[in-house]
Amino acid sequence: MDVQKNRNTALQIVILYILVQLLTVIVGQLLPESIRTVGVIWTNMLLFALGAILMIYITHKRNFTLSFEQPFRQDGGMIITWGILGVFIALFAQGAAAIIEINFLGTPIDSQNTQTLLAIIEQYPYFILLTSIAGPIMEEFVFRKAVFGMAVGKIGAVGAAVVSSLLFAMIHFDGRILVYSTMGLVFSWLYYKTKNIWTPIIAHCLMNSIVAISNIIQIN
Repeated sequence: MDVQKNRNTALQIVILYILVQLLTVIVGQLLPESIRTVGVIWTNMLLFALGAILMIYITHKRNFTLSFEQPFRQDGGMIITWGILGVFIALFAQGAAAIIEINFLGTPIDSQNTQTLLAIIEQYPYFILLTSIAGPIMEEFVFRKAVFGMAVGKIGAVGAAVVSSLLFAMIHFDGRILVYSTMGLVFSWLYYKTKNIWTPIIAHCLMNSIVAISNIIQIN
């Protein structure tokens, strides 16, 4: 297995993620004010979709396979099963972390990041494709496949999970470090347990979909 090749591929995935984030900001500033809101939403959707597709392509093209991984085709049933079960584990862990943050750390009940995304989805329902599919795919390839996967060999699974989860939390700029870190730990565990990146991707996509749909139903 070419370790240096995997490092380079992981770096490409991280750079692609940063580039997508930067482009969404730059394009938003360049668009005319009259179409800025809709333009930013469509630009974000297209860029995130393209980023997710490119990450999948790069991983396949460069055979970015880590030492502990197994192909999906070897145990697809288990991967899908744990992906679905992982939703409930992540929701429970997230809920417990939220209780601690709200009651002991003084964190506001409502997440500003979540509320902003829900407001956009309520007005532009198709935006859920970004929050529930493209976004989670990109985040799992970056924080689990690239960061966690490459760090496992150096600092072990626990250390890699902690580092990748903290980075995952900080990138959301929401102040809810414990909530997002806990989610990241669950997704890292799912990845390492089933030895396939599609397990946390399934769990992450389903979790975001459930949270978005349930909150919209409550609002309406």
